[in-house]
Formats: sequence, C-alpha cells, structure tokens
Amino acid sequence: MTALFAASCCFGVMAVLVRLAARELDALEVAWVRFAGSFVLLVALSRGRGLRPRAGNLGPLVLRGLLGASAIVCYFAGIARAGAGLATLLHSIYPVFTALWGVVLLGQGLTGRVVAALALSAFGASIVLHDQLGQGPAVLTGVGLSLLGGVLAGGAVLTAGELRRTESASLVTVWFMVVGAVVTAPALVDGMPWPTPALAAALGGVVIASATGQWLLHHGLGFVSPTLGSLAVATSVVTASVLEALVMGQTVRGGVVAGGVLMLAAVGLATTARRVPPPVAEHAGGR
Repeated sequence: MTALFAASCCFGVMAVLVRLAARELDALEVAWVRFAGSFVLLVALSRGRGLRPRAGNLGPLVLRGLLGASAIVCYFAGIARAGAGLATLLHSIYPVFTALWGVVLLGQGLTGRVVAALALSAFGASIVLHDQLGQGPAVLTGVGLSLLGGVLAGGAVLTAGELRRTESASLVTVWFMVVGAVVTAPALVDGMPWPTPALAAALGGVVIASATGQWLLHHGLGFVSPTLGSLAVATSVVTASVLEALVMGQTVRGGVVAGGVLMLAAVGLATTARRVPPPVAEHAGGR
C-alpha cells in the first residue's frame, strides 16, 4: 500500500501543476507533453530493457492505453475548468467503476467490506457534486468531464491490474505512455507555443510526477486488487486540494473536505481486502 499512497501524492501534485500549465496551453497539449515526456523519461531510466510484451498482451496494453489516455484528457480538461481539487475529487470516483467493470467483464466478486467502501466513496463524491451545483457553466462542464474521466479510468485500472499478473510495472507504464502520446498527438497539428520559464517548470513537474506516480500505481497493482488499489490512489484529492489552496490562495470548500474525509474512510474500510497473487518481477517479460 505504501507505493499506492506515494502514487496518490504524485498524482495530487501533478493535478495542481496541470492547472498551472493549462493557463497557457490547451488540456490536450498538456496531456501530450505528459505522455511523451514520461515515455522518454521511463525509457531512459529502464535503458529500454524488458519492454517487449508477452504473446497475447499487445491488445490489452493498447486497450489500457486508450482507456487511460481518454480518461487523462477528460481529467485534464476538467482541471482546467473546475480546478485541481474539485476535478480530482470527482475523477476519483473511478474505484466504483473499477469494481463494476470487474464484475461485468471478468465476473469478479466483491466482499461486503469493499461494497461498503465503494458506497462510502460514491457518497463522498455526491456531497461534493451537490456542493458545486450553483457554480458557473465552465465549472459544471469540468465536473462532467471529470466524472466521465472517472468512468474511463475505472476500466483502465482494471486492465492494468490484469496485465500486472504477467507483465512488469515498467512495461505496462511505458506502453501506456506510448499509446497516450499517439492518442493526444493531434495537439501538435496547430503547433505549440515556445514555453515560458514558468510553463516549462510546470510541464517538467507534470512529467516527473506523472511518470513516478504511474509507475508506482502499476507496481502497487501487482500486490492488491484493482479496486483496492484505485481506492488508495483516489486519495490524491487530499494532496491536490491542499496544495491548490496553498498555491492558488484558495479556500477549500466544506463539501470538498467532507467528501475527501469520506473517501479516506473508504480506503481504510477496504484495506483488509484479499490480496492478489504475487506479480511478475521487473524485466521478466522482456525478451
């Protein structure tokens, strides 16, 4: 669980940096930098070793990338319109959909404890949603995009968890970045402005936080179920909300605080869930 909570902190930091970068770039452009930059960084760190998938895993890797990239684009667009804290909280409803996709697509069962945790997490998100109904159209659009991103992210995390049974965290992460960079490549059609020092710093932080958080997430998914893993990482809302308040000088709304507390409680409730079999070691899948 340590790796998953560390991933949560990385994603919370990333969310605030995305909001800063979105002041000068479109959300799709920020997403492309995130994917392309993370790909280069991860390949350099792994020296390109162990990145060839096992037979039959190419399709699931592409599916994980498509779902994840679509979720990220929706999430980043939500951040640009609704703010890092609110968008992260609403996006973080994805553990519910991770569990639901697992039941529908894989026939996975759910323990009573996990069902209660999911209900608590969903209730927390509903409190925040109700708290934001009086906001302007831009915020409400961001709310909708963040929720859509959560639906897609649920499928992405489920797919990643299945892949971790036979593939290393590095391989799953690098392939996710490759597919994501291709999906978001239309951002380059009209060209991108030369970054200011502030934008370059924000984008660099997005890349580092993204690559680190994504690898930690995939590593953690080798030891816990996708549902429990997503519940743990969904606590990134705490980091995002607090950091955004400090950086932007904003006050964290009561609904966000209440929703975050409930989601943290949901993680604690689910921590006794059954663990999955040990994952494949790093580079074991490389040939």
